[in-house]
Amino acid sequence: MSGSWIRPKESTFRTGLKLFNTLTQSKEEFFTSSGDRRVYWYMCGPTVYCDTHMGHARTYITSDVIRRILTDYFGYQVTLCMNITDIDDKIINTSAKLSIPWDEFARNWEEKFFEDMEKVNVRRPDILTRVSEYVPEIITYVDKIIQNNYAYVSNGSVYFDTEFFKKTHNYIKLEPSAQDDVEAMQVAEGNTDVNSTEKKRIQDFALWKKSKAGEPFWQSPYGEGRPGWHIECSVMSSDVLPCPIDIHSGGIDLRFPHHDNEIAQCEAYFECQQWVNYFLHTGHLHIHGRKMSRSLKNFITIKEILKEYTSRQLRMFFLLHKWDGTINYSETSLQESIGKEKQFKEFLMNTTAALRNLSLKTPQKPNEEDRILLRSLENCRVKIHEALCDNLSTDRAIDELSILVNKSNIYLQGHPRYLVLSNIRGYVLKTLEMFGLEYSEDNKTSDFDPLMDILSGYREKVRSAAREKNFAEIFKVSDLIRDADLPKLGIILEDVGKEGSRWKKGNPDEIAIEIERKNKEEEKKRVQEEEKKKKQEEMRLEKEAKMKIKAEEMFRDDPKYSQWDEKGIPTHYADGKPVSKSEGKKLIKLWEKQKALNSN
Repeated sequence: MSGSWIRPKESTFRTGLKLFNTLTQSKEEFFTSSGDRRVYWYMCGPTVYCDTHMGHARTYITSDVIRRILTDYFGYQVTLCMNITDIDDKIINTSAKLSIPWDEFARNWEEKFFEDMEKVNVRRPDILTRVSEYVPEIITYVDKIIQNNYAYVSNGSVYFDTEFFKKTHNYIKLEPSAQDDVEAMQVAEGNTDVNSTEKKRIQDFALWKKSKAGEPFWQSPYGEGRPGWHIECSVMSSDVLPCPIDIHSGGIDLRFPHHDNEIAQCEAYFECQQWVNYFLHTGHLHIHGRKMSRSLKNFITIKEILKEYTSRQLRMFFLLHKWDGTINYSETSLQESIGKEKQFKEFLMNTTAALRNLSLKTPQKPNEEDRILLRSLENCRVKIHEALCDNLSTDRAIDELSILVNKSNIYLQGHPRYLVLSNIRGYVLKTLEMFGLEYSEDNKTSDFDPLMDILSGYREKVRSAAREKNFAEIFKVSDLIRDADLPKLGIILEDVGKEGSRWKKGNPDEIAIEIERKNKEEEKKRVQEEEKKKKQEEMRLEKEAKMKIKAEEMFRDDPKYSQWDEKGIPTHYADGKPVSKSEGKKLIKLWEKQKALNSN
């Protein structure tokens, strides 16, 4: 039996990153099991039965920051799998009280969870696994553990045999001191009234639970039942990720017994000594000195916090603390994050405004002030790299970035060079966005400034036309802004009948091409319409001219004929021969038609 952590082999892709690994309780250099950039990561997701609160935000925003740094800064190719626990005692009990089907109840709360995650800019996982979709695989997985002699069936349930496992493996690797924490074990089992006689010992935990009356159940070789809590993550992670997994993460409160039991199950299934190489646990969020949790009724939901603070301010709050440390939530600590976020926001706004008034046409040779700031930029890059390599110390990285911004603000008061200022601003923006603090849209001026020019001009023209009560001009100006001005910015404004208007955002170049094509088609139609009108006019004039000629006179000047009857219809040709009967009929019809025109 091996009781120590097995260090992964050194990778060909080496970044110098060190992470605090709960398995060793120390910082360890990070190496991937693949030996290259590929990182396989499993994260415990939510049990969906209620609103997401700040404790959840602590875990998922922090995990999102870690993931972004791994991918966007260090260049790892991360595959992140997250589960959704949609079968659970809390879900079953709460949905039963509300008389809502458990699966419908869970799916509703899952949707709300992802809505909250989107509001706080947390990226979606690469793979999502739901317990309800994995029951057949769970049964197969449990069978394998039984076959390997690490589990036993008792009264319709299946329990993990911790004593047998200890003979060949190290049990409770993450929190060894919790060996005798009976209360935590019972809570993890979903209730405290488990018939202990069903189990060989109190430490044994359920892989499969015999269902009670009224509970959802699935058929299995052991009888009707449902999965235990710990087995879910083991099965789903094993299905989509290789063994060993590079990273497994979750809140620190999951360390024991959930994660320790996950480890035991997977090592029993794979008959291995190390299923996960690095265990990352995000720290607690405390309020008034106590852990924020639903059970203590001292939680604040994400929806509530976002009524008072922005998503960026909330993320900054977590960035200013160690990802694996405890955070004390208070108005004072939040005010600090508000101030820091404002510092960066105003810097980006000020530099955007300054760059609009600077140009490459001016002298760009760096002076002493330029050189000093560029050296500060180089120093900032080095220190931020050191901070991120040292267990992803975002608090130190933010401090270094803040120092650079302060120096840049002083530089702005002098005579800044376009390229120097642009480089500083670009680095600050890129670093902030790497942490998930999105500012690009706030400072995107290519659309905003021209749009304000258009709206300002439109307002002036409408006001002028309104004063003169020239409503036709108002419609004309409104059509002009729709058809000519806004498309240049990639904005398509459409009339929707009585509903008013709607706008769409597209690519200005593509819209310009489409407008050009449309204009050519309309021009072609216009030319065709003019030609048609011209032809109709010619026909009308020809008809009018014909109307002026009397029927009795219409054939008189034709040299083809020499004699006519009393109506003026030809009877003989010029050579004196009579007009043929067939032609005579045609001449009569033409005469009658002309006579009718004369009558009009």
